[in-house]
Amino acid sequence: MSALFRLIFTVPIAYICSCAAAGLTIYAAWQHTGFVLQETQFELILGSVFVAMAFGAVSLPVGLIGIIIAEAFTIRSFVWFVIMGLLNGYILSWTLPEFPTVFSYQDMFEYPALQGFQASTTAYLAGGSAFGLVYWLLVGRNSGFGEIRVS
Repeated sequence: MSALFRLIFTVPIAYICSCAAAGLTIYAAWQHTGFVLQETQFELILGSVFVAMAFGAVSLPVGLIGIIIAEAFTIRSFVWFVIMGLLNGYILSWTLPEFPTVFSYQDMFEYPALQGFQASTTAYLAGGSAFGLVYWLLVGRNSGFGEIRVS
C-alpha cells in the first residue's frame, strides 16, 4: 500500500514542488541579470509560477523517464537527480526564448552577460539543478520499491 501511495501522491507532489523551485531559480536569475525588470516581489512570485509551469510541461517526458528508471532500479544517488535536472534545464533552453525581455535591439548589446555563453542557458541549468536537488530531498533519497536501508 505504501508503494502505491508513493507513486500516486508523493511523486507528483514532489515533481510539482521541484518545478516550483526551478521556476523560482530561473526567474530570480533573470531578474539578477537584468533581463526582467525588478519591480516587486509579487512579480517574482507570479513570473516564477509561469516559468515553473513551462519547466514542468517541457521536462515531463525526460523527467518521467528518469523517475521511472530511479524507481525501478532503486537509484538513490544525488548525482542522478541533479544530472536529470540539468538535462531538463538544457532541454528547456532549447524551447524557451533566450532573452525573455529585451526592450530594443540595441539593449541586447549593453548587457555584458549576453557575450559568450548565454545567460539564459545558465539560468536554465541552475533551475534544472534546483529541480534535481529538491526532488532528491523530497523523494529521491528513498526511491525504489525495496526496503529503505539506513547505513
